[in-house]
Amino acid sequence: MIDVLIQVFSTIPPVFASALLASLPITELRGALPIALVVYQLDPMTAYVSTVLGNLIPLFFVFTFLPSLMRFLFRYAPRWNAPIENHFAKLQKKHGKAYSTWGAFFLFLFVAIPLPGTGVWTGSVLAVLFKIKRSLAIPFIVLGLLLAGIIVLALTQGIFHGIKLL
Repeated sequence: MIDVLIQVFSTIPPVFASALLASLPITELRGALPIALVVYQLDPMTAYVSTVLGNLIPLFFVFTFLPSLMRFLFRYAPRWNAPIENHFAKLQKKHGKAYSTWGAFFLFLFVAIPLPGTGVWTGSVLAVLFKIKRSLAIPFIVLGLLLAGIIVLALTQGIFHGIKLL
């Protein structure tokens, strides 16, 4: 799947391709940053900045469109109400205790830990689900993204420099 995405973006300049890969929920920064460094061979600072900026794109879309989409579905597609409410109830049950304990700092931790499914997309959806104010959620998500980028950059650089030594 990643190979297909790299091939699709091969006609775009590497900096923009890295940003676009980082904006996708499949790759986000966690996949796009190593690709920018290894495949596109961007320098670390350029790779970091382009993938961080690309991974900020979902913030706008999720906070702008998800609440309206949810209201639309609840109003005009009543058969979707139960599955959506069940899904959100599961999310609330899974993450609600952590949020109630840690508050918006939970978003920072959630986005900062570079594991699959813990990026900006999911953090933004959780912020909308838990009805966290944008003015509070966005800074914590951005700080988590910045830290996740530093962690992924350090891991990627360390791993590939270690391989070169072998």
